[in-house]
Amino acid sequence: MTATTVPASAGESRKTPSAAPVYQTDYLMPVEVHVFARDGQHYAFDCRSYAIFKLDRGAALVLDRAARMSLPEIVEDLAGELSEAEIRAHYLRFLEMLVAGELSCEPVPRPGRPPFKNLVLMLAGGCNMGCSYCFEKDVPIYQKPNVMTRERADEVLEWFFRHQEGPKAHVQLYGGEPLLNWEVLTHVVERIDAWAAREGKDLSKYLITNGTLLNEERVGFLVDHGVTVQVSVDGDRRTHDRFRTFKNGRPTMPAILPNIKRLAEKGADFNLRAVLTRANKDPDAVTRGLSALGGERVSFEVVATDAREAQFDEADWEEFLAHYDRYLGRAFETWTGLPDEMKGTILKILRQQRVVYGCGAGVSEVTVAPDGNIYECQRIYRDPYSSIAEDKGPTELDSRFLTMVDDRPVCQDCWARYLCGGGCLHQSQTGHGSDDPLPQYCRMKHALVEAAIVRIDEIRSVAARAVEA
Repeated sequence: MTATTVPASAGESRKTPSAAPVYQTDYLMPVEVHVFARDGQHYAFDCRSYAIFKLDRGAALVLDRAARMSLPEIVEDLAGELSEAEIRAHYLRFLEMLVAGELSCEPVPRPGRPPFKNLVLMLAGGCNMGCSYCFEKDVPIYQKPNVMTRERADEVLEWFFRHQEGPKAHVQLYGGEPLLNWEVLTHVVERIDAWAAREGKDLSKYLITNGTLLNEERVGFLVDHGVTVQVSVDGDRRTHDRFRTFKNGRPTMPAILPNIKRLAEKGADFNLRAVLTRANKDPDAVTRGLSALGGERVSFEVVATDAREAQFDEADWEEFLAHYDRYLGRAFETWTGLPDEMKGTILKILRQQRVVYGCGAGVSEVTVAPDGNIYECQRIYRDPYSSIAEDKGPTELDSRFLTMVDDRPVCQDCWARYLCGGGCLHQSQTGHGSDDPLPQYCRMKHALVEAAIVRIDEIRSVAARAVEA
């Protein structure tokens, strides 16, 4: 058995089991591991510490049962597969790993409330496009002429400056289409830059746009002010123009392509993000299409809509998941060539970054609409739970919108929960009318994490060979 481990967090508590449990008939190892096979190799992932182990088949069979079967039960269950001596040897080795802290045996401590640091600023409710699958199309708050005034923007920013917590701050420029309100957008960017410089804040700024209203001057401003730009584009021209049209039905790709080129030529920090619909269910084809448009960083999400022409049904999900497995298994020659979602998962594992909420909505992040009302999420508009006029801070807002993943019955036994947090509530509610994650989303996340674990092992193996050479 070999191990490629990520060390446990500093100061993490460990139990030290005695040798006695080897002879007990009811002892269950206090481990939480996920054991799986890929391309003839067996892996184990410690769900708490993120340690990764490569095992031989016998060790994998034993460890996979150790948390739910006693040693005698394992011996009985694996009769014909392994000898009792082999089983006991593997079992003793795992006990020794518990003693040494190589396998974690304590629950993850409950974290405190994360700091309130993220503001989603809805600069414009309306949009110049008429995408048929858009989740905003029937939400009154997104309809014209719902734009944020300069005066309102100042009030929102003053509220944020008073209540933002910690050294890091993030402002997302959002809509509708935020570039419909360019004058206020530039005012907001200049104000938050000045505030961050004055207060010593580590500020990041993110713009989500459909890309049709960019031009040379606007791209220059965004580059000069360090705004990261996400352009929503659904793959190649044919795929994109299937749903993403102007309100009069004209295709939008001819307006977007020159602006993607401008972003690239001016060295902008930008990425392209697609929405996968039932008309484009192959993530490999879609991301290759995005790359061909000039995007070095590309990603996708599965559509969350009630529009039947775009929404996945059960057969669509199965077809997509088959494509997704092949996509994750594709050979990627460089780090930059890896899918964004895989790179993110690899970094979370290596950094031991736990995601205890599906997102920060209502906890570390809020959305403020053009009228000053505060919502937990820019996609789910229940009732506003406050207003900037009330001048409440994050502890006073006391959102009940999200639940920690360990408190969600459907998630609390999932081996990948700390790399997921429970997923997007909007996708869940649109997909099956529940706050629980879609089963298909869980399958996606499991496949992604397993692929990331294999990649980490491959990267470390290559590095080890390079050192030896």
